[in-house]
Amino acid sequence: MPAATNQQALKLNFKEDTLTTVSRDALRAMAKKLGFNETQTVLFALARLRDEVFNEQELEKFMPLTKKHHEAIAKAEPRRRGKVLDTLL
Repeated sequence: MPAATNQQALKLNFKEDTLTTVSRDALRAMAKKLGFNETQTVLFALARLRDEVFNEQELEKFMPLTKKHHEAIAKAEPRRRGKVLDTLL
């Protein structure tokens, strides 16, 4: 998993389990079942929801560059001319 570069805290107010809310007990149970801590469980759930809500074009702005992207960039990069010198003098 890539290192987080922009860590921002988010306060969660837990409520009873309903269609749109989750209790802290339910979060603990999910975390235990998945083998995650509570933060990992929340991020995993949000990532799954993100993939469900956004279409492929919308998802591209959230995703890091893939190996295929890097290869395309390297291929399009202009080739350097000349020789690399050990010294300038």
